[in-house]
Amino acid sequence: MVDERRFDDDEVAEILDLAAATESPAGARAGAAHGLTLGELKEIGSEVGIAPARIEAAARALAERRAAMPPARLLGTDRSVARMVHIDRPLTDDEWDRLVADLRETFGAVGTLETHGSLRVWRNGNLQVHVEPSADGYRVRMRTLKGNAMPRLVVGGLFTLVGAMIVAVEAFTGPDFGDLIFASLFATIGVGNLAYLRWMLPRWARERADQMEGLAERIPRLVKGERQDAE
Repeated sequence: MVDERRFDDDEVAEILDLAAATESPAGARAGAAHGLTLGELKEIGSEVGIAPARIEAAARALAERRAAMPPARLLGTDRSVARMVHIDRPLTDDEWDRLVADLRETFGAVGTLETHGSLRVWRNGNLQVHVEPSADGYRVRMRTLKGNAMPRLVVGGLFTLVGAMIVAVEAFTGPDFGDLIFASLFATIGVGNLAYLRWMLPRWARERADQMEGLAERIPRLVKGERQDAE
């Protein structure tokens, strides 16, 4: 349960940021060396003018974001990245336009847009951002998948297998220098593809996770800013 767990220092700062949609006060991080409960966070929020309900909503949003969809795995590492951000209402047209501009700048892609009532989608290949209803309001759901990872895995696996099969045949029929060179070439290409894939995927996943985390921090400020303008 969210109200029973203890939040570490980074989570405390993130919850207060989400609740206030601004930089958390410097004093809010003090004393969190052993973690804070939701009740203690509400007390801190009250001291700096943040309503307890907003603290609780922010804690739920943090839990939802970190429990987004489990990543797809390949070669023991992630080949997909997802984040979820809770918002308490649908985006206005102006907010959506600003979010799309942020997405284009963040990912360096124009993408395509879809709108169905309050449902909005921005997509660029396997990278998708949805604004949609959730159980207690609305959410911005971001997800991407490394599309060329599986073809590279198949190619690497096939080349490695062919190289191994040639070596196995040579072991029974007697070694042939030309065939062994052919086998080593196949095996080198195959293992090289697999090694590159294993090296590249974690770096890709970290980059996408950092980009989505930055968006997840900016989206609540975008919504709050629009509400302040309306007031």
